[in-house]
Amino acid sequence: MTPTTGRLIALAAILVQAPRLILALLAADSQPVAPGWEIALLVVAGLGVALVLTGGNLYLAHAVAIAKRWRTRLTLAWAIVLCSSDSLLVSMIAAGLSGRTLPEVLGSTKLQWSWAVLAAVAHEITAAGCKLVSAASAPASQQVSPLSELVQPGEQAASSLRAAESQTQPLAQPWSCREGCGRTFRSAAAAAGYLRHCSARLERQKAFPSFLEVRVTGGTA
Repeated sequence: MTPTTGRLIALAAILVQAPRLILALLAADSQPVAPGWEIALLVVAGLGVALVLTGGNLYLAHAVAIAKRWRTRLTLAWAIVLCSSDSLLVSMIAAGLSGRTLPEVLGSTKLQWSWAVLAAVAHEITAAGCKLVSAASAPASQQVSPLSELVQPGEQAASSLRAAESQTQPLAQPWSCREGCGRTFRSAAAAAGYLRHCSARLERQKAFPSFLEVRVTGGTA
């Protein structure tokens, strides 16, 4: 059983409520309903009740057996659905076996109202339980947004951003001084601008005139 099964069972609750609402609204407006149409609507409602209550009960029991989270909530929903469906069916079966009508079996007005309320909300409770199962079995809410790292604690977010930058931006190759002084720079322009201040170049320029002076003096002598 998949989450789609639970959604379909929940939608089947419309088959239960729609025929009842149609008959109730027509009766409230004192509009007569042909016996054939009334029987057809009641059959549709009965099929919806069977699908929602019985199918929903089985679906919830299966969900409780395999649930990895929300097991307590699912168990509570399954117990409510089970008690609701059994309470409705037991009284109808008792009426059929004894040859009496349902109001005669229920007896008091309070029990009749209780049975009517239960019949009205049982399929709604089952549909809600099926939707709860669908939510519990969905992939753990669980798609991580690309922006989620920005709301994480400081150090973790900073390390994640640094890792992302290192993957998206290639490392710049250092530029060494051409005069061999050992200095490195981030760009060729910075290396070229440093040449006029390079200590190795300045020392070489100071030594070059002295060397020429020595050569000239030696040649004159």
